[in-house]
Amino acid sequence: MRDKITFENLHISEEIVSSIKNIGWKNPTDIQIESIPHILRGSDLLAQAKTGSGKTAAFGIPAIQNTVTSDGLQTLILTPTRELASQVSEELNVIKGEKKISIAAFYGGVSIDSQIKALEKGLEILVGTPGRVIDLLRRGNLKLENLNLLILDEADRMLDMGFFPDVTWIINKSNNDKQTLLFSATFPQEILNLSSEIMNNPEHVITSQYELEIPDISQKYSRIGKINKSWALSNILSDFNYEGQILVFCNTKRIVQVLEQRFSKVLDKRISSLQGDMTQNAREKVMKKFKSGDIDLVFSTDVAARGLHVDGVKLVVNYDLPNTVDSYVHRIGRTGRMGLKGRAWSLVSSDELGMISLLKNVHSLELTETEIPDNNGDNHQLFSKKKDWNEHSDLFGMISLGINVGTHDGLNHQKLFDWIKGLIKISDLAVGSITLNDDNSIIEIHKSKVDYIIGAMEKNKGLGKLLNVEIV
Repeated sequence: MRDKITFENLHISEEIVSSIKNIGWKNPTDIQIESIPHILRGSDLLAQAKTGSGKTAAFGIPAIQNTVTSDGLQTLILTPTRELASQVSEELNVIKGEKKISIAAFYGGVSIDSQIKALEKGLEILVGTPGRVIDLLRRGNLKLENLNLLILDEADRMLDMGFFPDVTWIINKSNNDKQTLLFSATFPQEILNLSSEIMNNPEHVITSQYELEIPDISQKYSRIGKINKSWALSNILSDFNYEGQILVFCNTKRIVQVLEQRFSKVLDKRISSLQGDMTQNAREKVMKKFKSGDIDLVFSTDVAARGLHVDGVKLVVNYDLPNTVDSYVHRIGRTGRMGLKGRAWSLVSSDELGMISLLKNVHSLELTETEIPDNNGDNHQLFSKKKDWNEHSDLFGMISLGINVGTHDGLNHQKLFDWIKGLIKISDLAVGSITLNDDNSIIEIHKSKVDYIIGAMEKNKGLGKLLNVEIV
């Protein structure tokens, strides 16, 4: 039934419905279906909404519809980061269509003077970070006594970043009869306590707190050593045929810079990066170009994981796996937005396998292990694959080698051990467990000696036959 509900069914004005259709949105998402009617009725609302769920439009559509032109500041939206404030402001400016109201994002890192001028000219909806809003309140340039609507976006992240005292201070400067909306992915006790203090009999739109809500995203991962991740990424991009826009996440600024330089030299694509050493203005320029389609591929640290909203992102690649489940969800949530099909592919080295296990076994995410595409033949490989035994070793650096001799060939553990020791100069510690079967055996060898051992085994007939050696 939900897929038959339209924006018109939610009693949204024709003006806004028209702008929504111009964006290309066909049907409202679950959070929009459940939230918009409550907000339009003037109810306070406590809503659980995760990234990619369409929550900005869930509160933005009714906020815009209820806004009266040239009637001063009516809505204040608080966000935890500058990137998110910018994203929310941009999306609301698209949703408003032809409606003559002013919407702007206010945050630190840019001149406060221009923001003061915007307030003086007249502003109906302000999207801001707590720090900059407090600055304006203390200067006397911003007043909240006549506020109609207060929205707290990503409240749990504001709590994590230590903003709750600031948020409480701002709320105390506003009037008591306003409508209040609180959107959060999770509900720690501190948020529930705050909601009971600032909200009046709120409606609740809450899904299970114990299930991660993932949009329609195909999630793949491939085991690959760190030195071959550029090779793997280039093959994935080629196999993907560079369809739509692509976002690649890395864990460090250095890797982002290296990859931007490396791929810019070999790809005839518009490539850029986002990382913490860039100025706010530089980051905003990249985000604006990416959103407008002027950039095809962006390498980014998590600085963009929450603040970047681009409907055209068809593929997200985790060059490095993040350290938390929340970061993983927010990263891949950059694709598959507003009901569109998305794709995510993670490159996983041996020391990152624990996070894959956590995602699959604890949080029941459907990640499919996939081989890196083979781009030999017609496709030109941008990077050559290097030999990397780390891809095959366990946590102790041991690699299992299989050989085609066993107990039927008269082998026992001591004979096989002595034979290995006689092949090359190798310490006892470099030889791990030995498993004997009827027709084959498995030997653990430390990765530092594998090249030498394989070469010696394949040339030696000391066990009565020419050996086939393979990695198990």
